[in-house]
Amino acid sequence: MIEITFLGQLVATLAGVVAFVSLLFVLAASAYVFAAAAQGLEGLAAPRGVLPEVVAGRARVLRAIATILGVITFAFVIATSTVGGTLGTITFAVALGALSRGGALALSMLAMRTAAKREGARVVQAKALAAARARETAKLEATAKKRLAGEDLRAELSAADDALTRLREALGTLVDTRAALGQKLQTVNGTGETRLAPEVARLRDELTLRIELGERVLAAAEAAAFRLACAMPIKKLVRKRPAEIAGLDPAASGDPEARLAAATAGIDGYLVAIAEARAELEEVATRRPTVPPMAPDADEDDEDDDGRPKDPLAHARADLEVIESAYRSLRERAELTRLGLQAQKGLAAVASAAGVVSKQVQAFGLDERELGLLLDDVARAERVSSIEPPVRDGDLRVLVEALSRGTSALDRDDRASLGGVVAALRSIG
Repeated sequence: MIEITFLGQLVATLAGVVAFVSLLFVLAASAYVFAAAAQGLEGLAAPRGVLPEVVAGRARVLRAIATILGVITFAFVIATSTVGGTLGTITFAVALGALSRGGALALSMLAMRTAAKREGARVVQAKALAAARARETAKLEATAKKRLAGEDLRAELSAADDALTRLREALGTLVDTRAALGQKLQTVNGTGETRLAPEVARLRDELTLRIELGERVLAAAEAAAFRLACAMPIKKLVRKRPAEIAGLDPAASGDPEARLAAATAGIDGYLVAIAEARAELEEVATRRPTVPPMAPDADEDDEDDDGRPKDPLAHARADLEVIESAYRSLRERAELTRLGLQAQKGLAAVASAAGVVSKQVQAFGLDERELGLLLDDVARAERVSSIEPPVRDGDLRVLVEALSRGTSALDRDDRASLGGVVAALRSIG
């Protein structure tokens, strides 16, 4: 009988050596199966969305943890078990340690793979959402660019031109048909078959009425297309208006100088766009209809209620002038504001410098009596130096002494010089 105990308590009693060896075989086989399963799980490819090196790093950590757990199990069995003898105890401890390591490694690898798969699914989903957002953003940006470029307006104008082309072709067909009916009427009258003449004449008259109506419709359609072409540069210009002019608001946040610079640059760019719109508007003048549409009231004035001309081209030119005048005035106001800020900044610098000089003068502490003596010496030196060059030694000595006293007094303040004081006295008179 082989008795196996843990912590002094009986766990199992084997019938003999064969049963013990069989138990060891079962434990070793189980450990091998767990180790093989763990190795197979580790050898699988990394889930989509997870880097292979990340999975390999996690597997190394799990192998180290499983090895530590196997060692702990081996030590625990050695310390607490009695299996017939020392060799049997060590063999049993090794088998349990291997089983503990293999089982822990297999379970942890399975858990790691499951977690990595879920993580990869989240990463793939996040990338898909990011790609979808990027595509949507790019689509919106492209739409905004097309709108600023006036692609939709050009499409409308192109559709109007196509409709006009189809209408002209239809009118041309009617005109050709009317001409053919006219020839048919002449032929009928010439051959004497007068019974067909009324029918042909009636068809010709109906075509004439339809042609006249179609010409009116064509004239109105050409006028509408012309109005659309005249309005297109203005609409594009309104869409391009600079948003930076919001920085001219004194209540706006940010550095005032930076806001003014951005607003000025935006207005300058917009003035360039206005010039381009004016050139585009002059090109539109070539689309003016040759036959103007019939006015419902010929006595109407040539101006709208707001005083602007009714002609679409003149109307668009007037609108363009108003926009340009407004933004040029805004540009001048921004420039005046910028100059005002520069003046304030200069005044602040002058005030700061004056404050520093005042503090230095106060620290210098020049006595008024000494300053008066200095000016007297300088005045005397000036009077002596302004007369004829001295020829006597006494006069020369008086001049030298006066200059020496003035220089000594000025040496107390390195910000001034005798020459500067003399020049100032000369300017005074």
